[in-house]
Amino acid sequence: MSSTVSDPLVAMARSENGDAFDLFIEAWPSSTRDDQRGQFTSMAEAAYQALRKQGLGPGSIVSGWIRFALAPPWDWREALATAWQTSGILPITALLQPPAEPFRTCSLTLHAVRSARQSGVWYGPSACPAAVTLLRGGARHLRLMSVAPRDGLHKTASFADLAYDMFAQAGHALTARGLSFADVVRTWIHVRDIENNYGSLNQARNRYFKEQQLVRLPSSTCVEGASVSVDNTPVTMDLYAVSAHPSLRVEAIASPTMGEAHAYGSSFARATRLCEPGRQWVFVSGTASIDAQGNVVSAGDAQAQLACMFGHVRALLAEAGMGLTDTLSAAVYLKRPDYLDEFVKAARANGLPATVPCAAVVADICRREWLCEVELCAANRA
Repeated sequence: MSSTVSDPLVAMARSENGDAFDLFIEAWPSSTRDDQRGQFTSMAEAAYQALRKQGLGPGSIVSGWIRFALAPPWDWREALATAWQTSGILPITALLQPPAEPFRTCSLTLHAVRSARQSGVWYGPSACPAAVTLLRGGARHLRLMSVAPRDGLHKTASFADLAYDMFAQAGHALTARGLSFADVVRTWIHVRDIENNYGSLNQARNRYFKEQQLVRLPSSTCVEGASVSVDNTPVTMDLYAVSAHPSLRVEAIASPTMGEAHAYGSSFARATRLCEPGRQWVFVSGTASIDAQGNVVSAGDAQAQLACMFGHVRALLAEAGMGLTDTLSAAVYLKRPDYLDEFVKAARANGLPATVPCAAVVADICRREWLCEVELCAANRA
């Protein structure tokens, strides 16, 4: 069972499965007239109160993203810990991805879980990567946040080598927890200067996945985004992996309207379905306006690109017997902030509920001609 709730500061969606539930939150500042610190504080407090109303707290968070318009001159981790009355490392990635809403300096996306068993497992000397392991139905669900190349490597290595090292570091972190890249369901990759570096990112990803002999490729989003969590790196990655278990099934969903990304050199699946007892999930990769041959559709026309983009997403969800009303969380990446109104109109016209938590940010996409890209997570009863 899924439900959504919206108030002036927070949008929430909740998916229940027996005694457990997953909660998705999108929080924003109470006033855009406040300075950056004031907006951050009110946003953090709104998210904290939303968690508390659901009987949860910071210790229930399994992943999150803070998106800043400008890098804060203060310690965002310390400010967040103060607002949430907690200590220790949280599995949250901070990025330079300006919110599309005018004068908003930050936004916050959270995924929290109530389950019978949950434990945080922290890897490395700092919060990068931060990791949380959730035990559910006998399977381990792992999030790794802010995976980066080794410190100092940026001084001498090419971007392709840095990206490869990032994947290798993720592989080491997975191995240390008894998993491998074959268990990865979803990745989120954030690249500085993506228009110039996406080709090298693909080169590194293809090389690493080939070496790992992956049969099922994970879903993925790869967009512009400078890390505020890790200093001096042009690329970071977050990922979600699940250990193999007899009660689970993980499979890639082929798109009936798009060609497969690996056919033109990008190693990711268009969407991934995860079936667990009582519920199925679909993780839709970053999806843009593209044809079956991998060409950009409607270059320069935001309205037409949005229509094409949502058509692809609806088709992917339909392959799992879902629709946009099953969405629990979404993120849209817009080339320019003035495309936001067009996105909202297209989202409503295509059936995405207004109450769904949705981060709308300004970010370049991997091809210069693309004006918009959307990703989402959906679930329903299996």
